[in-house]
Amino acid sequence: MAGRIRRGYRKISEDRAIFSALFAALGSALVAGTFPELLKLIPGKTTTLAVISISGFLILSVSWINLHGRTGVGVAVFLQPTPSSGWSDARLIERSSTAKSHHVSFFYVNVDELHPGLTADARAGLTQRAIEARLKEEEAKNSSHISFYLACGLANAFRLGQQIFTAQGAQLRVFEFKEISVHQVSSAGPNLTLPPLILEGTPSGPRATQASYQLAPIIRRDTITLSPAAGQAINRHALILNITNNPNMITEAQDAAQGAQGPHGRYSVGVNDVCSSALVYECTASAFPDDRSAYNELLKDIVQYWTFYLSTKVSAHGLAPEGRLFISAPSSLAFSLGALLPASTVVIDYI
Repeated sequence: MAGRIRRGYRKISEDRAIFSALFAALGSALVAGTFPELLKLIPGKTTTLAVISISGFLILSVSWINLHGRTGVGVAVFLQPTPSSGWSDARLIERSSTAKSHHVSFFYVNVDELHPGLTADARAGLTQRAIEARLKEEEAKNSSHISFYLACGLANAFRLGQQIFTAQGAQLRVFEFKEISVHQVSSAGPNLTLPPLILEGTPSGPRATQASYQLAPIIRRDTITLSPAAGQAINRHALILNITNNPNMITEAQDAAQGAQGPHGRYSVGVNDVCSSALVYECTASAFPDDRSAYNELLKDIVQYWTFYLSTKVSAHGLAPEGRLFISAPSSLAFSLGALLPASTVVIDYI
C-alpha cells in the first residue's frame, strides 16, 4: 500500500495535467454546490455562497485552460555544425521542457544520436525524414501551427529549412500548417532569447509574412562586382548577410566568393562556388533590433530582393543563375531563408 501511494504521488508530481484535473474536479464540486451546501449555516450565507461559486468557477476555468489551452506542434532540433563540434544540447532540452506545456504535441530530433558520421546534406535529409515521420505519428493535421526550436549551426539550419520544405515524395505533412514559427535556442555563449520568425504556410510551401518596419536606418544593401579568375564563375552570385555586426565577415566572404581567400580562410569554398558578383546586406546599427517585426521585415526584404537580383542575371548571361550564401545571422533567419530562397542557392560552410 505504501509503495502504491509513493508511486501515485510521484506520478502526480511529474505530470502537471493531473494537478489541473484535480483543480478542475475541485472547481466542479464548488460550482455544483457540494461545498456551498455545507456552508449554509455560515452567517451572511448569500454573499458567502456567491463568493464560493465564483471562486469555483474561476478555478474550473483556469484548470480547463491549462488542460486544453495548448496549441500546435513543437519540434526541437539539435544539429551542431559538425558531429565533433562539442556543442551541448542542455539549453535546448531546458527550453523544450518549457515549450512542451504550450503545445498539443512536442518532440525532439538529434540525428547524430541515430546515425553518427553523416555528411552535412545527409544529416539535414535524415532530420527532415525524422520530422515528417513524427508529424504523421502525431496526426499533425489536427493542428494549424508548428513551432521549430533550433540549436543548429548556420549552414545546417539553412540546409534543414531547405530540405524540410523542398523534399520530394509524398505530400509533406509540414505543408498542412498555416503558421510556422522559428525560434533560435543558443547552445553556447549568452543565452539570448530572440523573437521568433513567422512564416505563412500554404499548400505550395511557406512564404514570408507581411511586416511593417523601416529597415533603411539600420540595414545597408549593396551590389558588388567581384573579380574571379577567368572562366570560374559563369553565372554564379554571392548573397552575403552580416546581421551580427561581425567586423571582418564581409571582407572575408568577398575574398572567398571570388576565390581569393588566403590559406587560413575559413569559408569552405570550392572551384564551383566562385562568384562573379555579390549582393551584400549589412547591419549598420550596434545590434539588430530585438523586434519581431524587424526580423520578419528583413526576411521578406532579403527573399524578394535576392529573387529579383537572380532574375536579372538570367537575361544578362542567358544561363540559369546559381547563388552562394555567406551568412552571419541568427540560425532562425538561416532556417527561414532555406525555406524561402530559390533552390539554386547553396550555403557555404564556415569551418
